[in-house]
Amino acid sequence: MNFFHRGNGGSVFLLVGVLAISMVGLPVSASAQADGAQAAFEQALGLLQNGKNNEALAVIDSAIAAGVSDPSLYNLRGLANSELGRDGEAEQSFRTVIRLDPKSPMGYNNLGVLLSKLGRLEDAAAAFRKAQTLDPKNFTALLGLGTCLEALHKPAEAAVYLQRAWDLHPGDFQAGYELALALHEAKQPAAAKKSVNQISAPQDPESAVKYYSLAGVVGEELREFGEAADSYRRAYAINPGSYEIYVALVRSTLAAGTAPSKTVLPSPPENLSASQNLALGVLWSSGGAYEQAIPRFEEALRLDSANDSATVNLALVYKNVGKTPAAIDLIRRTLKERASAALYNLLGGLDEESGEFVEAVQSFQRAVELDPNNEQYYFDLGMEYLSHFTFGPASEVYRVGTQKFPRSSRQYLGLAFNHYAVREYAEAADAFTTALEIDPESPAVFQAWKTLLSFLAPKDWDALLPRLDRLAAAHPQNAELAFAYGAALFRLEVSKGEQGAFDRPQIFLEKSVRLQPDFPQAHLELGGLYAARKQDEKAVAEYLETIRQDPKSDVAHYRLGQVYRDMNKMELATQELDRYQELSRQHQEELKESRSAVKQFVLSQGAKPSE
Repeated sequence: MNFFHRGNGGSVFLLVGVLAISMVGLPVSASAQADGAQAAFEQALGLLQNGKNNEALAVIDSAIAAGVSDPSLYNLRGLANSELGRDGEAEQSFRTVIRLDPKSPMGYNNLGVLLSKLGRLEDAAAAFRKAQTLDPKNFTALLGLGTCLEALHKPAEAAVYLQRAWDLHPGDFQAGYELALALHEAKQPAAAKKSVNQISAPQDPESAVKYYSLAGVVGEELREFGEAADSYRRAYAINPGSYEIYVALVRSTLAAGTAPSKTVLPSPPENLSASQNLALGVLWSSGGAYEQAIPRFEEALRLDSANDSATVNLALVYKNVGKTPAAIDLIRRTLKERASAALYNLLGGLDEESGEFVEAVQSFQRAVELDPNNEQYYFDLGMEYLSHFTFGPASEVYRVGTQKFPRSSRQYLGLAFNHYAVREYAEAADAFTTALEIDPESPAVFQAWKTLLSFLAPKDWDALLPRLDRLAAAHPQNAELAFAYGAALFRLEVSKGEQGAFDRPQIFLEKSVRLQPDFPQAHLELGGLYAARKQDEKAVAEYLETIRQDPKSDVAHYRLGQVYRDMNKMELATQELDRYQELSRQHQEELKESRSAVKQFVLSQGAKPSE
């Protein structure tokens, strides 16, 4: 979004008008006073000021034809030609001014104005830079050079010259505005705000809109959203047809934290397109202002009834305001007109929430049939089966899903949980580990993998250890992968009885808590390793740390009680075992109340862009 575009073919904002006024006010040079040049200059100047450019040119050309070779007359000639759109003649005249009076900044400044109007910003900057070299305190040269550099995307350099212009003419709107804009583009919002606060909005409506828009942008950058919204509101009041300003007003108002029910804004611009209404609706709904989003989505659909995105979003906001039947009705009506995988998939979710489980499965299946290359649809269909314990169909969906989308970790998670649910732990371990290999940095994937620790036989770990070893080696700073390999290796070594070797798993488990001290399960596992080595004091310390980090860990209390008993600290052992019994009962009750725990866990894993 660009509130600060430059018109006139790339010319600097407002600069041409400012410089033209300053140029025509220049006194005639001494040489012009000879041979009637003074009279020609004054006559042409008067005609120019009255908008009679052709008549002024006639006077100037007549004087030049009579032998007058004066930079001031050529300067007026350039201005007149520029006003008439004769840019080539104007450039030639200003270059003649430079040739006749190379030590004066006048010709360079006027040439810079013309070139900036033509979009030749590099050449314009060079002209202004020459003028500024001749006269370091020339306001016009400083302003022109700074504004050109800003347009050339050199904001830090531009700010230097614009600051000098401001220091020469403090209070000048043009210098202050351009300085604030350069500072904003140089990523210095605090300094930009200071400059904005030093000037006031001008009477000119176009300039006032730019001023308030810049103030709004700077406010957003400083996260002063209330002030930003106020500035955008002022800009929009002057220019109520600006879609960009209205979007900024909505965005900053929502960011200010105003309750959606109390968010009262002016009406949006008229005659918005379907895509503009859709974008506004998405902006409102993303901020939780669902009631405000509804008319925008409805208007987008009125303008483009085949817009699936508008239909989906409207259905979602209906649901979010408690109108799920209206959402379902909207989608079903739309599906009678045309088949849409996205709409069937959304309908499946709405049917599921409404308790229509059979219809939900049918909708999810239809989405897959219409778009078999969409990973999301396979995932949702599998989850619908899995959440209702229909493990056979779920297994088939995720088997196909993992083949079609081999880089989707959540397809493997779905498959793994399905195996886990039917106690196929080795198969679950294989799928969980594949998910971990696809997305080794994901804490959620690691949480899923941890569910296996207590269910695998020693022979199962044999197949997984090389894969976990490679993962840990490839990500040496990942505490969770160090834990995964260390815990798996420890479980295998424990199964060997007295022949178990604990040095290597100890290295990895200690590494995991060193990399991530706040890691209760790693402390728990390390405590078990110390206990297996009869290092009771170390084991107690790890179990206590586990409990400190996770007070509801029933296993930690149980194991700590066992170690205390081995140390003949019977009173402490009894306390810990009693606490274990209490927590264990609570966990059993929680399990009974969370029938959909698996579904909720996997659903929380959003698809990555690659999926």
